[in-house]
Amino acid sequence: MDLISWFHIAVRWAHFISASAWIGGGIFWLVVLRPAVKNDKSDDSRINKNVSSEFRSLVDTCLFVLLATGAVMTFDRLTPGTLGVSYLIVLGVKLSMVAVMFYMVRAKRQTAWDYKSLRNIRKNPKGSIFRVIAGYNLIIVLGLSVYLLSSLLRSMYEITVG
Repeated sequence: MDLISWFHIAVRWAHFISASAWIGGGIFWLVVLRPAVKNDKSDDSRINKNVSSEFRSLVDTCLFVLLATGAVMTFDRLTPGTLGVSYLIVLGVKLSMVAVMFYMVRAKRQTAWDYKSLRNIRKNPKGSIFRVIAGYNLIIVLGLSVYLLSSLLRSMYEITVG
């Protein structure tokens, strides 16, 4: 194997690890940490603030790595010109979903929206549906969908390149 092959392996590995850390961390945040902090009866919110700060720095690092490695991988796959229109459509859907995820992370930080701001929705039965598809839940759902599309793209690439 030559140096370029090792470089591409390292790029794919960094991309996969960053995506796993971001989405896996988000799942842990929603399923484990958030309920534990919510059920904690002490008024000490320092732990929540510290964890939020650390998770934010992890997400920032992951976003940077994902953008850089994603650009390299996309350029590498598209430059030969052998992939069909269906590959480009799936890639476009994936990139659109990723753009929405990135926007949601940035918007959340700027406006500090959270479930607390959705208290009126909680009282409404239809609000539970909105809560499921809002905020970090939507980021996780989109992230898992991006994983699926990534697998599809890899299969399409392997079939095309043969």
